[in-house]
Amino acid sequence: MKKDKAYYRQLMRRYLDNACTPQEIEELLNYVGEDISNRMILEEMQAGHEASLLEKDPPETLQWSDRVREQLLENIHAVPVIPVYKRKLFVAAAVFIVFAAGSFFYFNAGRKTVIPDAVSERKEKIIVPGGDRATLTLADGTVIDLNGTESGDITLQGDVKVIKAGGALNYTVTGNGSNVPVYNTITTPRGGQYMVVLADGSKVWLNAASSLRFPTSFNGVDRSVELTGEGYFEIAKHTSRDGVKQPFYVAINAGRGGVVEVLGTQFNIMAYDEEGEINTTLLEGSVQLNMEKRNVLLQPGQQAHVTKAGQQIEVLPGVDTENIVAWKNGEFRFDNTDVRTIMRQIERWYDITIIYDANIPDTRLSGKIRRKNNIEQLLEILEATHKVQFRIEGKNVIVAPYVKQ
Repeated sequence: MKKDKAYYRQLMRRYLDNACTPQEIEELLNYVGEDISNRMILEEMQAGHEASLLEKDPPETLQWSDRVREQLLENIHAVPVIPVYKRKLFVAAAVFIVFAAGSFFYFNAGRKTVIPDAVSERKEKIIVPGGDRATLTLADGTVIDLNGTESGDITLQGDVKVIKAGGALNYTVTGNGSNVPVYNTITTPRGGQYMVVLADGSKVWLNAASSLRFPTSFNGVDRSVELTGEGYFEIAKHTSRDGVKQPFYVAINAGRGGVVEVLGTQFNIMAYDEEGEINTTLLEGSVQLNMEKRNVLLQPGQQAHVTKAGQQIEVLPGVDTENIVAWKNGEFRFDNTDVRTIMRQIERWYDITIIYDANIPDTRLSGKIRRKNNIEQLLEILEATHKVQFRIEGKNVIVAPYVKQ
């Protein structure tokens, strides 16, 4: 059952009375991190609570504050990311960012951390994270905005029913399917993601600013789709009506980035135009990347790294697949990643424009941050590295070298 605001207000009162269990504290932290309005409600309640405590017994206020901080640090250290809150809020820690040089930065409320005024100021318009947003283009050119479409049957194309269920589309063949391929295209905007279950049972998750062109049913000698942007695939085994196994192919950027021949099940393809590379990463099974001059067979944990400029292929063994598919699981994960690459991911997910001041350092970071954090919280976490700092102007985020305050 979905918990309403009254429930969380009661949870806040219990927290301020130091009566929450560790599980309730974690639940409250997650709730406050989802939306800045939730955070401000807690700040207001805390201000009133502290004022009343000061009137009654000032010494106990300090003891209460220290006790809660210690409890948070002891019990919440395993939470992947806790947003950085300001003022005297209970904020307790939990983000751990590694610098390229090998040093570590452990960020927590037990330390006094100075947040530059440019980021600390409240913004009139909050830049929110992406969500389940996409459009579906049918074979006849009809465009369906999936954001404003209720769950349920949304269209019937021949004997293929298209069903929407939350942030996913499901293609169900009610008859034999058409022998003539009928293609649909699902497209996510910047700040969007979506999942589609193809007629053969294969599942595809699309990241922001991506598209997938696919037939509504698979009755030919093979199964072929086209991807732009980034997608994660779980391919189902399938046979044609005459019992012949149908291979699955993914053409990257209309074939310009090669064709992935699927021999196994789970893999990720990243092929954004603004990136200087195309990466195909295999998690399970086996795939072969077919290029004009070379074919590469991948094993689980390997990545085919293709440079766009020279069409050079390099097979990278032992890649961290959890980092590669973190976007699908609601996280940003960086592993010795340069700032500009990080900011391109942020730019696509929050639908913003990144502008760089001069002399941005060649800084590399490692760590993980939840994608549901609002932009202000995320930038505060990155600023805590004291490598770069940010300024928000409307839908623009300006990146500058860090200046000690």
